[in-house]
Amino acid sequence: MISSDDRIPPDQDRLAGDPDGEWHQSHWAFIAIGGLRNLRGLVIPLAFLFVSQGLRGGGEGLVWYGIAAVAAVFSAGGSLVAWWNYRYRITDRDITLRSGIVSKNERVIPFERIQAVNINEAPLERIFGVVQMQVDTGAGGGAEIELRSLDAGTATRLRAQLLAGRERLRGQQASTATTPETGSATQEETGVVDEGQVVRRLGTKDLLVAGATSGRIGAAAAIAGALAQFGEELVPRRIWERVPWDGLVDAAQRVQVIGATILVLGLVAWMISIVATVLTYGGFEVRQAGPQLHLQYGVLDKRRVTIPVRRIQAIRVSETLMRQPFGYADISFELAGQGAESGDRGTLFPILPKREVHALLAVACPEFAIDLDALSLQQLPLRARRRYIVAASIGWVVLVAAAAAVAWRFLDIPAWWSLSAMGLTPFFAWFGYLRYRDAGWLVADRQFVMRWRGIARETAITQARRLQFRELKADPFQRRANLVTFRTAVASGGAGEGISLAHLDREVAEGLAQRLGRSRQAPPPVDAHAGTGRTV
Repeated sequence: MISSDDRIPPDQDRLAGDPDGEWHQSHWAFIAIGGLRNLRGLVIPLAFLFVSQGLRGGGEGLVWYGIAAVAAVFSAGGSLVAWWNYRYRITDRDITLRSGIVSKNERVIPFERIQAVNINEAPLERIFGVVQMQVDTGAGGGAEIELRSLDAGTATRLRAQLLAGRERLRGQQASTATTPETGSATQEETGVVDEGQVVRRLGTKDLLVAGATSGRIGAAAAIAGALAQFGEELVPRRIWERVPWDGLVDAAQRVQVIGATILVLGLVAWMISIVATVLTYGGFEVRQAGPQLHLQYGVLDKRRVTIPVRRIQAIRVSETLMRQPFGYADISFELAGQGAESGDRGTLFPILPKREVHALLAVACPEFAIDLDALSLQQLPLRARRRYIVAASIGWVVLVAAAAAVAWRFLDIPAWWSLSAMGLTPFFAWFGYLRYRDAGWLVADRQFVMRWRGIARETAITQARRLQFRELKADPFQRRANLVTFRTAVASGGAGEGISLAHLDREVAEGLAQRLGRSRQAPPPVDAHAGTGRTV
């Protein structure tokens, strides 16, 4: 493997000594990685072509191989031109990126606007020994710079320089700090970044539990179904010939084969879900470095993410149907942003026992620490229960009735075959009751907690002063029952589409809105450099 210093002379390491800056290029791996990514759309078609026909695919196969070869040449050429026009510069006040072949683009980010500097290592980057570095301003709408194909050592040095330059321009004393958030002079000179103290690591047992109970099984089932469609091509013919298809004349035998097939596909989907979770969250750890959190995770696509704690607007604790019986939950965060396309939501910890959520939040972000097991939530009125049950059941009843009518009228299938699905209606009614039972809210010590259930049971934790608005809505049916829907949101842009709770008593909801208004002692502490949201 060939290393590169990205043409950064030793005398350019000090930001203060580089007022004008010098333009630098990325590692040569930019060309190979860009070319391979441009060709990834041909990988799956060529793989199936090779499996089904091999190298002797006849005239049609050779045509496809020829098209792929021509595309590879053009892709490599385009990637080479893109690399030649892809340059970055760091001065003592900002970072600039120039890119583009036909349409030229130049993006400048002043140091004082930088919110986080993240380093990612996708599988292709790891093969070539390079990384991607993203400079985030927190303003959204593409207001960031992504430096691709940097040598790992160069990326580490640049990250330290950017963070140190940010704090220098923000007026902090460099001599009193030890972390990259405070930008010590030693870091600026050496490029060493203190990643902080470990708050929690994800153990192997919890990682496997996360995979076995994750919501990825739905996507995994789709993959398993797609593989089944190509089973005749992927499985050797001699295996198919051993299956006594012609002998399956009995209905019971056919049902057994169908059941076994569904079971096998379910197991395959489950295994895919576990593997996908392990690859995504393997090695997950949370570190604390002053007012920042550093997340590191991933087996193939290795990521290092920086989270400024002051930009966290809300914490969400999610308990899926598969995890709730075992007392497990996952924690996500919402960051402040500006505009409809801004904000961010990410995973703070993928899975942990619910009883340990308070301890993790107390260390990582104390402002949101609360004991979920000790919560005494304000419940919904009893007259709302029927509405939750009906809302969860009525859709299924209408769907089954319509399917039965169509089957009887057009397919000559007895209506009772479809109507037998009505037996699942109590399950939907039970789920509606769960939604009613789990819903509630709490305002205590300036914290606002709301809990509701979609498929998973969700608990949102925020500060009353961070709420951007409070809204009460009522349809004609709710007005008759003196009920309303309460809705609010934090300043997290596109990620914070809002949280709502249906069928609150009107007087109680009005009192809640007034209480939240009185609890707002100060504007939401959105970083001035990240933008602010509208506050009502």
